[in-house]
Amino acid sequence: MLRLLRLRPRRRGATLSPLHSTDRIGTSLWVFCLLLFMGGASTPARSGPGGDAANPWLILREPGLELLYQTGHESVARRAARAATAAIWRISSELGSEPDQPLMLVIHPTHQAFARAVGSRRGQMIVGIASGERAVAHIDGSGALADLDEVIAHEVAHLLLAQAVGGARVPRWFDEGYAEHACGSLEWASRELLADHLEMGRLASLDELSDSFPRDGQAAAVAYAQSHALVAYLLREAPAGALPELARRLRAGEKFENAVIAATGMSVSAWDEAWRRDFHGPSRWYPWIAFLAGASGIAMSLLCLLAYRAIRRRTEALDEGDEY
Repeated sequence: MLRLLRLRPRRRGATLSPLHSTDRIGTSLWVFCLLLFMGGASTPARSGPGGDAANPWLILREPGLELLYQTGHESVARRAARAATAAIWRISSELGSEPDQPLMLVIHPTHQAFARAVGSRRGQMIVGIASGERAVAHIDGSGALADLDEVIAHEVAHLLLAQAVGGARVPRWFDEGYAEHACGSLEWASRELLADHLEMGRLASLDELSDSFPRDGQAAAVAYAQSHALVAYLLREAPAGALPELARRLRAGEKFENAVIAATGMSVSAWDEAWRRDFHGPSRWYPWIAFLAGASGIAMSLLCLLAYRAIRRRTEALDEGDEY
């Protein structure tokens, strides 16, 4: 459950962000969170996840939320708390269940501090990581690589989905696809990338995405886009109340495939086939409409330039005629 920046056409410079190996944060990081939690709402820690003793950590508490932040970054903490509170309310409503326990968000002031704390490698461009089992997420609060509100919503979605299904196993593609849906990522931003891979037959199967979800590079960008598109399509086309019903069945111990059939009336493979057909259906014209709109804008600019040059030549000719 990582949040990576995705390299997408016409979108924030780039990713391969999230959105992972979910629970690979060092044990000391979770111990730190526990000690800080036990210390009280305004008790500074000796040093934070990045080992910075100069800037003690504090806790901001809201209903259903504990947010850890470093001294001197109160404004970022307040913004993060507002974003998290809004995301918790919205996503809980969509899932049809209240959180089982408060969520803990650790807001790191810089991307470098975040990377040191979670152990991400240079070039991975991870901006958030969550552990549903522990209900804890670590977030790059700098906003340098991705919108903070969107990253928070993405990680909150991971945590709330894990609680809604009672810790049941959910395929990686569904987990990441739902988090992308919940944080408001734009499907169209990745459409060209998806179209290229779909036309070439290079999209991974759902089994492949479940077994080995790419961690970085273009493969991760495609995997996130594919997962998002499929989950968004399923949620649009499934009967009303399908998502809460799916979560309820998973929480009761049903296998994912069986729960999807019972909640939506179709198997996972049928949904995947339907999404791929729809991608080639009427919606296939939207990229061409966007292309033609852009081309017409360029054409109008060229016509204006030519008209300006023609008027200028005529004006110069008139000026020359006045000299005789």
